[in-house]
Amino acid sequence: MRDQCSQSRVALQEQSSCSEPAFTDHYMVLQDIGEGGFAQLKLARHLLTGTEVAVKVLAKVATKFTFLSEPDMMADLDHPNVIHLFQVLETKKYLYLIMEHAGGGELWDFIPETGMEEEEARRLFRQLVRAVQYCHHKGIVHLDLKPENVMVDDGSNVKLIDFGLSTRVTAGKKLNKFFGTLHYVPPEIICHQEYEGPPADIWSLGVVLYAMLTGIWPFEASTDSKLKKLIKLGRYIIPSHVSKEAQSLIREILKVDPKQRPTIDQVMGHPWLTQGEEASPSSPCEVLPKLPDLTILKTMINMGYDHYNTWVSVVSRKFNDAMATYRILQHQSTQREASTVQVKPKHYPGPKDPPWVCHKKFPSEPALPLPCEQQQQQQPARSASVPTITLRFLKDTPPPSLASQPQPVPSPSPSQETSTRQPPDRSWGWKRVRRRIAKCLRQLCCIPCFRGPLSRKRVVPVETPSPDIQN
Repeated sequence: MRDQCSQSRVALQEQSSCSEPAFTDHYMVLQDIGEGGFAQLKLARHLLTGTEVAVKVLAKVATKFTFLSEPDMMADLDHPNVIHLFQVLETKKYLYLIMEHAGGGELWDFIPETGMEEEEARRLFRQLVRAVQYCHHKGIVHLDLKPENVMVDDGSNVKLIDFGLSTRVTAGKKLNKFFGTLHYVPPEIICHQEYEGPPADIWSLGVVLYAMLTGIWPFEASTDSKLKKLIKLGRYIIPSHVSKEAQSLIREILKVDPKQRPTIDQVMGHPWLTQGEEASPSSPCEVLPKLPDLTILKTMINMGYDHYNTWVSVVSRKFNDAMATYRILQHQSTQREASTVQVKPKHYPGPKDPPWVCHKKFPSEPALPLPCEQQQQQQPARSASVPTITLRFLKDTPPPSLASQPQPVPSPSPSQETSTRQPPDRSWGWKRVRRRIAKCLRQLCCIPCFRGPLSRKRVVPVETPSPDIQN
């Protein structure tokens, strides 16, 4: 089995590529950050928002394995201690899982050689139990719980990752999947007995807790056969520096008989785990919001997304490009990393691009700018592909400040001229209109030429003057 895994890993390294247009149109790879038996993990940047994401690249050459079910598992999970799935891209050769990037590192990186302080271990383990509790209430068992699959983000919060071995279960359902990491698998899997999923996860949690508090595994031996024997017998020693309450929880969890192990809710209610924190009144199995956040939708519309398609993508949870952008913006808002998201231009590179410019998303989609309610200043057009801008002197209704001014109006001072414009005389002709249009088009590089708000409407000839314009 190890030889097969090694061969598959080599084949993956030779064939894996992130140069396919379906991926490069939306993301740019920054560096490799890890690899497994059948997958590579890369750090990439979402081009539209500039957000760093983790990309798991799965080669379809190993379709006999169950990792292709991972997107289905993650799509149903939305919890602060479970890694967030942003998008799923599938091509003929590869499956790309675009996920939240937890930049703190693996849980192992935070465990000293002699173990963690109990207060910190309790805080992190409590978050891990909450994540597993959420999964169990959703009918999903992880089956590969270990410190390598527990990330810590920049805010020192736990993020459960890697659902490649996960499966859905129902009460009383027996499983016959006999794989996992040897140090963390329960005795029933080693004995190749049919087993229930939740008790298997509970056992793995006990091993993780032991490792967090001691810096070593509870079961260690020189060979795999000896290690399996220790696990089957449930023989281990807890160091004396571990508190009695923590020892009590470990002993309750690491029971050879799966029927004697506590449930995930009982683990969460253990005195050692609840110490120093009041019980949360909210249910661990919260219903996902059905309606998208209107503020995020408005931001995406300003980016150039179609509001209807975005709404459908989010509500239907399609995990496409629109939903990926929505979840990235939602994640940023939740983490309070920034109050506003700066959109990185795709077709107009340069640091002076204004955030309200809406660039092309697809070759067949026009690059139309949208109105921006919070617009503070206007920038000149940077390309001829930007549609015609509605100029102030062609608007149907003059500003209220102009309507109240007496006629005729004396010549304004230079300072007044930069802030107000007189409405054109009613007797002007079409030739004069064309001359003004031509003049303003020549001055598009100058901001005062079009201080009015942007509009998606095209400028059309006005055959009759506005009724609000006074002689």
